Amino acid sequence: MSPVPRETWAQVLATDPGATAFHLPQWLDCICRVGGWQDASRLYRTREGRELVLPMVRRPGQVRALSLQSSFPPWWGTGGILASGGVHTHEVDMVLADLMSDRALRTSIRPAFTAAHAWSAAAAGVLTVPRTVHVLDLDGGMDALWTQRWSSNTRGRLRTAERRAEKAGLVIETGNSPELVAAYYDLYLRWLDRRARERHLPPALVRSRGKRAEPLAKFQAVAASLPGTCRILVATLDGEPVAATIVLLHGSVCIYWRGYSDKETAGPLRVNQLLQLRSVELACEAGCRFYEMGESGGVASLERFKERLGARARLLAEYRLERLPLTRLQDQLDRIRGAVEARLTDRRS
Repeated sequence: MSPVPRETWAQVLATDPGATAFHLPQWLDCICRVGGWQDASRLYRTREGRELVLPMVRRPGQVRALSLQSSFPPWWGTGGILASGGVHTHEVDMVLADLMSDRALRTSIRPAFTAAHAWSAAAAGVLTVPRTVHVLDLDGGMDALWTQRWSSNTRGRLRTAERRAEKAGLVIETGNSPELVAAYYDLYLRWLDRRARERHLPPALVRSRGKRAEPLAKFQAVAASLPGTCRILVATLDGEPVAATIVLLHGSVCIYWRGYSDKETAGPLRVNQLLQLRSVELACEAGCRFYEMGESGGVASLERFKERLGARARLLAEYRLERLPLTRLQDQLDRIRGAVEARLTDRRS
């Protein structure tokens, strides 16, 4: 059945221990409203009487043989199958077999780390794109983190961040108000400008590309649609935002979704570490068992930042069913674009 009735979706969601904020039907609504996608979620009922929900979106108005569908699109987090008690490997095989019979040009599914094992044991013959996320174990709460999981070096860094913030008069506000969304997005735009300077690329081009990938309307929609789930933390110094973080809390998982800062101001004060500490505290207060810090895109410094906070790498993958070699073509285009940007950077440096 497609799309999935919301009442059934809610029932299955409530019984899957690995469900995250990305699996909420309101999240799919945000994707459709902001990204121009269409609800293509699917409900399966097995012979055993189990119900499976696959949150998925599709580009509307396309000929079926040219349609693109995803769970979920780039920049919109992970999807995958929801099931009572978690999805089983044979159920993944069943859903993939059904999707293979579909006439879509490409179907991509990027399951959450909580379901990675069931997917890795299945999906034979499916194009697999390896991915890695970093996850911090929150079992035992803040006491266990301070006494067992965080190294003395990490504890020292966090305490230093707290002392410096207090001495400087740093203020951290938490919520989901339009003002906090605007402050976060302003820091994102400033990050784009710094990125353009560092790479010697035209600022207008970098901003335009960044706004297309991450429009302001996206964060406005998420904050308004998920008030109890979306928490924005903004650190200000003398009334000026210097760093911001967005986390998404649902069930056993808190997701560190986005974070940007003014490097020159926030760096010496270690504001990013402080915001991570406050985010982890929120997750523990909400009873979450995991703090998922997302992918690092192969950036070593970002991976080290996460590992210093005690997060460990979790291997997972994105699974793609393609009627044409779209992934290979995209990889070639990305290499060409990277080479062009590198050449421009070399010429201007």
